[in-house]
Amino acid sequence: MLIGFKVRNFKSFKDLQYFSMTASKVRNNENHVIEKNNHKILKFSGMFGANGSGKSNLILAMSIVKNIIKKGISSLFNNLYFRGIGSNKKDDSYFEYELALNNKLYSYGFEINILKKEIVSEWLIDMTKNKEKKIFERNLKEKTYYSDIIDNKHSNFSNCLEEMKLNNQNLFLSEMVRRLIMSNNNDEFFNDIYNVFKFLMHDTIIIRPSTHKLFDIDYIKQKEKILKALDIDIVDYITELSDIKNIKLKLPDNSFNNLINDIDTLSLRYKNLSCTLRIENDIYTIKKQSDNTYDVCSLKFIHNNNNSFGAYEESDGTIRILELIDILLTNDKLFLIDELDSSLHPLLVSGLLKIFLNSKTTNQLIITTNEIKILDFNLVRRDEIWFAEKNKNGESKIFSLEEYKDIAKFDKKIDKAYLEGRFGAIANINFNYEH
Repeated sequence: MLIGFKVRNFKSFKDLQYFSMTASKVRNNENHVIEKNNHKILKFSGMFGANGSGKSNLILAMSIVKNIIKKGISSLFNNLYFRGIGSNKKDDSYFEYELALNNKLYSYGFEINILKKEIVSEWLIDMTKNKEKKIFERNLKEKTYYSDIIDNKHSNFSNCLEEMKLNNQNLFLSEMVRRLIMSNNNDEFFNDIYNVFKFLMHDTIIIRPSTHKLFDIDYIKQKEKILKALDIDIVDYITELSDIKNIKLKLPDNSFNNLINDIDTLSLRYKNLSCTLRIENDIYTIKKQSDNTYDVCSLKFIHNNNNSFGAYEESDGTIRILELIDILLTNDKLFLIDELDSSLHPLLVSGLLKIFLNSKTTNQLIITTNEIKILDFNLVRRDEIWFAEKNKNGESKIFSLEEYKDIAKFDKKIDKAYLEGRFGAIANINFNYEH
């Protein structure tokens, strides 16, 4: 689970910003809290703010970490550093995850120079006990590395660290896992490295309104009760044979190549993996075969009247719900959803969120949204609400509603207080504008 995330000198974030999923002493909705390693961690957090305030940049910062783990730093655009007033494009940028995984606490992060497209430093630290243990740490400026776990039995670990001493293009975490997968090495010695990699790469799921989503398929019948609760008239689906060429025609070359690489990589680790992919309003299932071909089918949905409809015949909101309800049917995953309310009716947004918060899933959900119906203490806790606000220098700050606990009392109409500007993070509109 995510405990916290730090970012500095990225997009609209100039100074170090810290986003926390640690529960405060708030007593309402205690079922929203999961205890891990004596840490009380929230299942949910919602980020509010005016358009252009920087709230989506938090999701983007987390996705950049995933992208660099996957592809190395060469794939990064070289203008993603803070470019507002007082910026220095030569400054290093900072990204760090704090995680609770498998009864352990970890800090994993790195510093990069975005302008030069170079990794500056990288670390993975076991923080479970009072005395932290450095699983690995490397400094590319000083060309040094260190580890508290190097021993003679695992020369492949120390050799990889030595060989990566000068590599400022790829992360050690990625390279070590690549070697483990290629050699089919399941030694428990590497569990810390693999578990962190797995969470960031496979268990962190990022959904934006415009992105294509790849996920394990769950039969619609498993979702029928949820769909019915949300007043979605779908009871099953059928598949029609298609071809990988149809997907290639609908995607840019780089997106298609990335998709195939994702499927190939996941198939190495998870046998018989079947995935679903949304492209615009078409949905496909894809499965890699042993002869390196791909079985591809398009989905059609069965309604209560037994008629079948193609995904392109369904509304954007229906397709989005089908995409989102995986948050209720899996466990131990982190879902980052930008603009949760995109294409969804306000009651559907709050209904989906209420079902999630009252469910027994151990998933976490972090959203950006402008849907003020969520600002209701009957639905959420004070420490689950965050705001993003951008100043005149173009610099975004993020802060928790918990900082306003004297104003944001549980008997207050919190949505009304927000729209009145009691917490900031709203648009300053000039209603006296004349043209």
